[in-house]
Amino acid sequence: MAKALKLPSGAWRTQVSKKIGGKLVRKSFTVHPDSCQGDSKRAKLMSENMAAAWVLDVKTDMYSPQSVEKAIDNYIADRSKILSPSTIVNYQKMKQYFEQLFYMAAADVTTQDIQRIINDMSVSVSQKTIKNRIGFLLSVLDYAGNDRKFKLRYPQKIKRKLNTPDISEVYTLLKNADEIQKAIVCLAAFGSLRRGEICALKQKDISRDLCSVSVHADMVITPAGSYEYKELPKTSDSMRTVYLPKNIIALLPQTDDPEEYLFKMNPTNLWKRYDRLRKHSGVSAGLHDLRHFAASFRSDLNIPSKYIEEVGGWAKDSHIMTTIYDNALSSTRKKYVHLTNEFIEKTFQDAINL
Repeated sequence: MAKALKLPSGAWRTQVSKKIGGKLVRKSFTVHPDSCQGDSKRAKLMSENMAAAWVLDVKTDMYSPQSVEKAIDNYIADRSKILSPSTIVNYQKMKQYFEQLFYMAAADVTTQDIQRIINDMSVSVSQKTIKNRIGFLLSVLDYAGNDRKFKLRYPQKIKRKLNTPDISEVYTLLKNADEIQKAIVCLAAFGSLRRGEICALKQKDISRDLCSVSVHADMVITPAGSYEYKELPKTSDSMRTVYLPKNIIALLPQTDDPEEYLFKMNPTNLWKRYDRLRKHSGVSAGLHDLRHFAASFRSDLNIPSKYIEEVGGWAKDSHIMTTIYDNALSSTRKKYVHLTNEFIEKTFQDAINL
């Protein structure tokens, strides 16, 4: 039987592996003494027993119907028909972060249990990621009947440094792009489309007379790991019509079949194709960063936020506009710095040069 190792936090972790479907699968089982009334020996034994039960595929009495693990599985299963496949995939991935609670009854989980997980996560991930994960756990616990009011402390939020490309960088991308890459860059940088939305575009969504693109679908990943067409996009606000210059519409692939996809690739392959262009062009901006550019250059043109939100598919008065996407382009920033310094020099020259 595999032996548990004691972690710096005081928890015991047992790591084991076995072949499933011809592939070697590794898994770890972590138990903290605080979850066993402070009994470190019991925590160690429980960690080892959980690992052994998994390797031998034995059902033990520590997995009660109301265990956190069962509650997570039931919560995901109950929502598998109403939530998007990508959301279900994300929930399934989140399950791994709560292994140390698996054997506990969901109704018994306390603030201290969750706070310990937050503290462990804060070493390696951002506050936003932690809140997303814990938000999922809290929903599961509420679903399982745990009605405690959890008072949790999260790490301080670190201001995200955005990588909004400048005009010259977008220009460089377009100069180095092939026909398909150029169309992708234009849809993201000028039309503010997400990669899933780009992959979901069909010929019927393009009005070449009106120079418009109808965005109403998404290409999402399923729990099975494949991509599928989803009629509704990321949010209801994402349903929109984007108008682009005639020469950009002319770049979009055209066939006679209205149901044919413009780009015969999934979001992962589309990202890879763009990434090759990015590296070849010596540009650091990722594909999603082009949406930052789409919002920023419109903001620099003094276009009201409500119109920028409409083009980008954001909700009205979205915090995304003010906290993420509405960033002055570096070229514009330099212009304003120059104007500011010129004003200071001319106005206060005599006072400064006494």
